[in-house]
Amino acid sequence: MLKIILMLISLVPLGCQLPYLLGAWSGSRLDQFDWIFYLLTVGAAVWAVYREKRGKYDWYALILLIPMVILALVPSLHNINALSVASSVMVIFAVVWLVYAWRFAGRILPVALIMLLGTPSSSYQLSLLLMCPVWAAWGIKFLLALGALVWIWCNKHFDWQIKKGTLFFLAAVLGSCMLLIHTKEIYFEGRSFIPEFPVHVGDYWGRSIQPDENTRRFFATSEVELYRYTKDNVDISVLAVKCGGDIHEIHPASHCLRTSSWVVNSEKILYLQDNFAVTEIDATKGTSRCLVWVWFSCEEFSTPGFLGFRRHFKENGNYYTYQISIPVYDSVEKSREDLRNFVSQLNREKQ
Repeated sequence: MLKIILMLISLVPLGCQLPYLLGAWSGSRLDQFDWIFYLLTVGAAVWAVYREKRGKYDWYALILLIPMVILALVPSLHNINALSVASSVMVIFAVVWLVYAWRFAGRILPVALIMLLGTPSSSYQLSLLLMCPVWAAWGIKFLLALGALVWIWCNKHFDWQIKKGTLFFLAAVLGSCMLLIHTKEIYFEGRSFIPEFPVHVGDYWGRSIQPDENTRRFFATSEVELYRYTKDNVDISVLAVKCGGDIHEIHPASHCLRTSSWVVNSEKILYLQDNFAVTEIDATKGTSRCLVWVWFSCEEFSTPGFLGFRRHFKENGNYYTYQISIPVYDSVEKSREDLRNFVSQLNREKQ
């Protein structure tokens, strides 16, 4: 009876994330298919534990359980919703390990991996890591789920058993790699920069452009503004979006470019000042090439990347995102300098 009670309690952290999951699945194009992995988990779990012998308590599971409970129930430590969801899934796995021992937990591990594939933002992260379109990332995730099912089958037919040390080693390597890749983007907080876009910005002359029907539909509950600025042979486009407290209509710029058939050649953080940075995206489409600068801001701070924006996002906040793009005619360095000059002029207008 105690084991059943502990298993039911292990579902509480994930239950607390249910409103966020439902909102992500219904409101975000990036995450709209992730519910399938949760549905797949049910059948995979039944298959994985069928006729498996349950063991006694294994207190080594506390090594995993304690930090996962903290991450799941104290989101203020990281302010990353996706991390709260992933740690909630691992709480369930750790409790299975605790109450039924490692052999039984090893049978459940592929099931936990399938459920982790349903974590919001995982499709975007995979597409960013592999520099591929999000639809390709979805395909890779489903292939990984298929691999997990094959793993369950091999456990059944060949009596495979992963060692505890192997699991912790792989988790440490994966976690370290993710931190090394995204630490600056996630934790950087620059000065707030919410510019206005007047007709005259330094040497640049601009005009407001009426958003078309597709743009208004894409940003249905957000305020979207489009501008175009020119100076001599320099042509700069601006997309400014005020999303308020609704995060689901703000998508990574690289994702939007890929879904519009652009090929993203590079995506990196560019520090314009010690306290201000942007994400710079170099993209091509046929014979066309463009350079895009992106940042997210609120009244308190700015951050260059989507992950940092998701980490700092709070429902009662007021958030903006800006995308400033320029065609690359001569060289990336020349276009980068033109963007730097334009943003510098915007900064002077703001002051």
